[in-house]
Amino acid sequence: MKPNKRKLSDIFIKKLKPQASTFLVWDTHQRGLAIRIQPTGSKSWKCIYPFHGRPRWYHIGAVDAIDLADARRLASRVMFAVAEGKDPAAERKAERGKGTFEELATHYLEEYAKKKNRSWPQADKLVRRHLLPRWGKLRAADISRSDVKAMMARIDASIVANQTLAAASAIFAWAIREDIIKVNPCQKVERNETQSRERVLSDSEIAKFWNAFDDAGLIESAAENDPTHRSAPGRGSAHAPRTYRRRLVADAGLA
Repeated sequence: MKPNKRKLSDIFIKKLKPQASTFLVWDTHQRGLAIRIQPTGSKSWKCIYPFHGRPRWYHIGAVDAIDLADARRLASRVMFAVAEGKDPAAERKAERGKGTFEELATHYLEEYAKKKNRSWPQADKLVRRHLLPRWGKLRAADISRSDVKAMMARIDASIVANQTLAAASAIFAWAIREDIIKVNPCQKVERNETQSRERVLSDSEIAKFWNAFDDAGLIESAAENDPTHRSAPGRGSAHAPRTYRRRLVADAGLA
């Protein structure tokens, strides 16, 4: 497929529409500069250059945050560094690997989670409440499996601990894909066991359950106070509509 190249302009960039798949438009004015358009409509600046025979992608920033003139200026700096024999993309990743967990979590949130994960606010709350107070100033690469286990032990609610483990693991997994760190310390950490709050009653238990409601007068008294309920022939437990029986169970606090 022939590369899509043209001299970019502010008007052209505004008119760019997303397609079914991600595509690039290269700028003929500044070597290496391209705009990347995703199916979601997200647009970002990339500087793409060869290094030892392989293409390197240097992320410059979002189009709505950096205008064309600044993108060209930044791409020019990247290409100048390449001309000097440097690898700006690799250097940036190496520098990030020295960063703190708080910095890593911020990069993950802004560069990935907000764009790909609709439930990112919930995960971000867990990170801010349970991870940043303890891990925020630690080097992300130095966080160990024992740190993860200690975090799990400090959270009383088993479900919340499991959710926090998942949120932390997502950050580290993304960092590995981006070549920022090498290891995910959350791997092989066992999740807490949780007890199900629901159980299916056997036929004999169902009969005893409804008979107990009848004997206590709960079904008839509830029916009398419910204007939407239509009386059914025979005892209420045997003939009450299924939706009505569900409502009685919920009202009794047994759902």
